[in-house]
Amino acid sequence: MEERHKNIKPIYDLVVKKVFRNEEVALQFVKDIFDLSAKSAKLIEGNQIFSANSNVETDFNIAVDILVELDNHAQVIIEVQLAKQVFFINRIWSYLCKQVNDNIERLKQTEKEKLAIYRKLPPVYVAAIVDQNYFDGEDPISTFLIKEETRNTELKMYVDNATKEMPLLKIVFLELKKYKPELKESYNKVRWLEFFGNKKYTSEPGEVIDRADDLLNVRNWTKEEQRMYDEITRQQDHYWASLAYAQEEGRAEGRAEGRAEGRAEGREEGRAEGIEEAIITLMKNGHISPEVAAAQLKLNIEELNKYL
Repeated sequence: MEERHKNIKPIYDLVVKKVFRNEEVALQFVKDIFDLSAKSAKLIEGNQIFSANSNVETDFNIAVDILVELDNHAQVIIEVQLAKQVFFINRIWSYLCKQVNDNIERLKQTEKEKLAIYRKLPPVYVAAIVDQNYFDGEDPISTFLIKEETRNTELKMYVDNATKEMPLLKIVFLELKKYKPELKESYNKVRWLEFFGNKKYTSEPGEVIDRADDLLNVRNWTKEEQRMYDEITRQQDHYWASLAYAQEEGRAEGRAEGRAEGRAEGREEGRAEGIEEAIITLMKNGHISPEVAAAQLKLNIEELNKYL
């Protein structure tokens, strides 16, 4: 399917953050994806720009990719993921729990009464925009709530000054690779799949999406933003090219060893060893993070340490 932009990837970290720095765009995204009524949004976190090969341990404390706070007190974490990670959902949960805890600690400092802490505690939701599939089925948008097991009653919470109860928890996944032009979802949601998936719009996307698209014009970026994007692109291209090369080398080694020893398992062992070696080399050289390497090797971080 033809791409909307030839020279830019809307899902890259730097690009997503640039888009959501526009609070009107951030507000519309949250309203569309979470069906929330809000009149304004404020960007709390999301201005940080990191190099493509930033160290995972250094980045661990940066909290979330993007945090938006609405005028109805709800907070929305927006996370973007290019490569599939085994522990990505665990990571989302840790971010969500940390944000709730941070909110409690902040309210402890500002509220004298304990009941006020609970009364003013905002709900925290998560939107995960992912370039790899995580769930079975063909639906590109998956919404998770907390519901009673037999009655299907949704668990909600009261929020100070809100006119109605709000969901206690809401996590929405946008799986970009599942997008199809004939989707029956509300177009207010589908247009975001098209925007971040770099697809041609199948309907009139609206003024806010047009404004977001204008933010993807690299000619209007600062020199620092252009330099960072070029670095990210080089790192990503090198990663995928190296992985493809490793897979081919592994297949070649496997065939050669299989012929030499006359055993079929030689092909599999050679292929696996070649891929493993290339992934570990990419990690040691800083081209991919240990988390990405662990996901590719289907290991946890502790098991990965044996290669170091």
